[in-house]
Amino acid sequence: MQTLHKHAPFLLISIILAATFAIAYGASGSTDEMDKTAHYSVRFDALDTRIAHVQAEMTLQRGTIKMLAWGHPWLPEGWATFVENLVVTDLEGNPLNISPITEDGWGSWTVDAEDGTRLSLSYDVRFNHDQYDWFAAGGQDSRPSYSNGGLYLVSRALFFYSPYAIDDASVEFLIPEDWEISTPWPLIDDQPNTYFVESWSSLVSNMIVVGNHLRQVVNVDNMDVILAVDPSLEQHLGDFEDTLRLQLGSYSQMFGGAPSVIYLIAIREADEIEGESFHNSFSQIVIGDRLNQRRLIWANVFGHELFHFWNGANTLIGIEKSRVEWFGEGFTEYYASLTSFRTGILSEDIYHNKLARYFARYHISKHRWPAEPISLVEAGNDKPTNWLYLYGGGATIALILDVEIRDLTNTECGLNDVMHLMVRRFGDTNTRFDVDDVLDAVNQVSGSDFSDFFDRYIYGAEEMPDIAATLSKAGLVVDQYGDEFYVRRNPNPTVEQEAIYNAIFVREW
Repeated sequence: MQTLHKHAPFLLISIILAATFAIAYGASGSTDEMDKTAHYSVRFDALDTRIAHVQAEMTLQRGTIKMLAWGHPWLPEGWATFVENLVVTDLEGNPLNISPITEDGWGSWTVDAEDGTRLSLSYDVRFNHDQYDWFAAGGQDSRPSYSNGGLYLVSRALFFYSPYAIDDASVEFLIPEDWEISTPWPLIDDQPNTYFVESWSSLVSNMIVVGNHLRQVVNVDNMDVILAVDPSLEQHLGDFEDTLRLQLGSYSQMFGGAPSVIYLIAIREADEIEGESFHNSFSQIVIGDRLNQRRLIWANVFGHELFHFWNGANTLIGIEKSRVEWFGEGFTEYYASLTSFRTGILSEDIYHNKLARYFARYHISKHRWPAEPISLVEAGNDKPTNWLYLYGGGATIALILDVEIRDLTNTECGLNDVMHLMVRRFGDTNTRFDVDDVLDAVNQVSGSDFSDFFDRYIYGAEEMPDIAATLSKAGLVVDQYGDEFYVRRNPNPTVEQEAIYNAIFVREW
């Protein structure tokens, strides 16, 4: 996410997510005995029509069918703006009356049937999303796109669901014989081009690529990564694989192994370099010209989106997403650039420049006169406005905590241990976390109390930590002039400074 503000979701997205993900069924009663499976058949006849024909079966809950409420640029009908010929019946083929929800419906309909009714849906999706400005919704990498004979799809553009009524699903793709298909889901035995989807979130938040594209499977530990690459980028396929192995190998070491999952990386040519992460996939767009020279840019985006699998997209999810955006985006950015440096993608000078840029973003965000300063926790309420603060400030906080923990533990522990502990406590148990859970993990790993640090710099709005004083403990010299920062190595570090530097930047994780 190099142009980071392009990936900021909408204001109040955390409220929508909280409502969407809540495990509460309200007045409609228990769903324990409800059939909470869904089945989808998606047919593509030809690329030039850019239309998918969808047949779906699902159970009605809360009298509503809908598409995902967010991820689009506040279109009144949301993702359903691109849906045509919607027909809803029961399984006997009896038509059911449906009525659009016009006030903040974002592509929702009420269905005139009892909850628990199995529904059959038929509809078309037209892929003309490029006719709309997707800038505020994450950029062109966040919407369906066409490139060189392939459709790079976002699953939320395809699937209706009924709230709280889908535990898992099967998705069948009916495609011409000469088409390739790549998804992040496992195939169902003896059912051609039919995939098992283990959760609602995986169904509505993933990448799918159909049509002409290069498909290569890379295995790291237990993780099968599918590279679905634009044919125009064929000569760079090796660069993508090498970068993936470097970064994923580092993350695997950090977290004690890569998980046993299928992960999809969709890479296509465009006129900018961007990325967007989903449940167990991400979309990467690159500029084909001088791609090798631009590796220091696109590889950082690559590493950022890949790290989101653990932090922000699949594994570590906040109770209120807005409150932990500084952690989800800032810590992810810290690890993306740190890994690029540790693996040789970034030189020392360029990495130091990136650190200086983080510090400058943090400083500028704290001094936006006449605007009143706000805390990092509050900044997540308006991510588009505060992206400099969330990414720059969050990355700076991550580095400072890493250095301070190394200093307190004689380099035995660091921020890696905090992340690993967070994954064990929350990711592995499918439990959502809040700010104080991050504090508790930092305290446990460091053996010290960072409550004052969090009160001043995470919850607090006024202060910034003394960056130069902390980084000097790692043998780094920081000079500042206004919003300009300059970072360099101390040519004569102490033994203690050298040990902390090596623990963070050199020593094997």
